[in-house]
Amino acid sequence: MSSNTIAHFRNGVGNFIVLTPALQALAQMDASGKIDICTDEEWQDSRKLPLLDICERLPFINHVYGFREIKDKKYKTWFWTQWNSCGASLEYFKTKKYYEEPWNMLHTHESDFYFDIVKKHYGFTGKKPPQMVVPAEQPLLDMTKKNIVLVDGGFGEMTVMKKWGKFGQLAEQVKSYYGDEVCIIKIGYRDELSDVKISDRDYVNQLSMTESAKVISQASVVIADDTGNMHCADALGVPLIILWGGSILAKNRPINSKSKILHAGLECQPCQPDAGYNRCEKIQCLDYITVGEVMYHLRQFLSKGEFT
Repeated sequence: MSSNTIAHFRNGVGNFIVLTPALQALAQMDASGKIDICTDEEWQDSRKLPLLDICERLPFINHVYGFREIKDKKYKTWFWTQWNSCGASLEYFKTKKYYEEPWNMLHTHESDFYFDIVKKHYGFTGKKPPQMVVPAEQPLLDMTKKNIVLVDGGFGEMTVMKKWGKFGQLAEQVKSYYGDEVCIIKIGYRDELSDVKISDRDYVNQLSMTESAKVISQASVVIADDTGNMHCADALGVPLIILWGGSILAKNRPINSKSKILHAGLECQPCQPDAGYNRCEKIQCLDYITVGEVMYHLRQFLSKGEFT
């Protein structure tokens, strides 16, 4: 059965993951139980393939179209917002009904913002669905060890306010303290985690998004910055230690997993709203987070299974 609902998306992988509760709500209201997704044919940056990979495995998504493919299709429900849409296809969606809502990002999580629109304007009355990512079947890890996954991602100009830069030192200390009890695993893209010379498995540039999700799903703990794989771990309920820089905490924080957010609490945080990171000579908010602090919380979690 074809879907009568289509949602527009062109943004980051993490943004899509936090959107999935709203998308599932839309799918539950459609007679087919599924929705279609529309994006741009011209969109070719590094975020598109991970998005398509995630969509292919989600049970509530029927098909992903380029906007030229849908011009003759008759949908009853069109979903888009100015926050998860851009590009040529957005101009087409602007011809459809749009429900503009104010968003105080300093107080409301992105996931709640989208879901509240679906409740208020599309008539959904059920419980908020969970964030969802469906991992691939491989690769499989050695589950007799404590698997520690490292993530130091980021995209575009905002990468500078997210990357921690001390993962190499951290990996050395983790291996020195735990030895063969742990398996240090690197995931990511491009040159991410290039400073980490000590690892047991290096999957950087080796895996699809859902294969990375499979690795994350087997982790004892993920140590990450604010990036797509952090949101993936949160959707999968995997414990997180997060190194928080200039992005907006209330908007982007994990909402599902056990987590410890290391946040310097500087007056200039967050710098994301006014692009203050472009004026920052040294990203002190991240530099103030020490390897010793991360080690303390890692040891605490691995010994007690909880953060304090």
